[in-house]
Amino acid sequence: MIFTIFGYPKTGKTLLFNLLTDKKKEISKFSAVTNKFHKAVVDVPDDRLKKLSDYFKTPPVFAKIEYLDTGKISFGEADDTTFIDLLRRADGLVHIVRAFEDPEIVHPKGSIDAFRDINRIEEELRTVDFLSIAKRIEKLEIDIKKIKSKELEEEFKILKKLKNFLEKEKPLRELELNAKESTIIKGFKFLSLKPLINVINSDETFYKKYLKLEEVRKNNTATIISCEKIESELLELEEDDRLLFQEEYGLKDYKYTRNNFIKTSYELLKLISFFTVGTDEVKAWTINKNSSAYIAAGKIHTDIQHGFIKAEVIKWKDFLDSGGFTQAKEKGLLKLEGKDYIVNDGEIVHFRFNK
Repeated sequence: MIFTIFGYPKTGKTLLFNLLTDKKKEISKFSAVTNKFHKAVVDVPDDRLKKLSDYFKTPPVFAKIEYLDTGKISFGEADDTTFIDLLRRADGLVHIVRAFEDPEIVHPKGSIDAFRDINRIEEELRTVDFLSIAKRIEKLEIDIKKIKSKELEEEFKILKKLKNFLEKEKPLRELELNAKESTIIKGFKFLSLKPLINVINSDETFYKKYLKLEEVRKNNTATIISCEKIESELLELEEDDRLLFQEEYGLKDYKYTRNNFIKTSYELLKLISFFTVGTDEVKAWTINKNSSAYIAAGKIHTDIQHGFIKAEVIKWKDFLDSGGFTQAKEKGLLKLEGKDYIVNDGEIVHFRFNK
């Protein structure tokens, strides 16, 4: 799972990267623009896995998230191929939006307006997709005249549909596509089709103004409100002092960025975790929601998937409350399921398969 962080200069991209990854990348208000970017692969925190790990007395192997921080690359150039490539590599996009005052740093647009910046970035994503589609359609028109091909004609039809939708100034993630259409366009990696998280980097002054946006989640788009500078200072304190200072800042119910982001990203990408456990390894695996046991088996290894016989399934808490597999089986909590069984979040799954 890869997320790429982007936005206007001096919005807090690298500070967000630090909060999400527990890194300490150097931050300067006045550093020059560069094409460098940061990359980190981090564990997805999961208390359920920790408890299972304690039971088996073996270190947990957490699910992973990869973050790409586009650093100081300014967004606004639809032909910046290096930047566009970083966005296309991502499973989800993270747009960092400035909502804090700093007299030393002038906003590129001259004023603080998160709503304006969110709309402008959406426009940029649509523009990149529109140009890509227009270029491909132009080539298809030439090729179709030379070769009669059902595949090319189907691609032409769906791209025209996408182009017409973009002309209505709507991102592609709002367009309903069937399975066949999604397969045809998968290789294009359209930016406005990707799930988008807007992280509004606020201060205590603007925090409550934008907080209501967290409640609005539609069309694979979500918003998180983060007070990055304050949060980075709070994280240096002991927990009791941290809670005290939160109240002083008016952030009593503040959601810390890392856990809030991971929870939101899993929901947005429609992902869940299942576990495999034993004395040798306790591990979390990430799959799409509503995936079958057969698909989950393939996540571990294709040999397990191809030789699939049955899946032994139990909820993680039922396992711990029972005291182990034997006791859980006696209580009827350990179930034997076929390949079409839909795996649920937090289930322990043991696969039986022909080797």
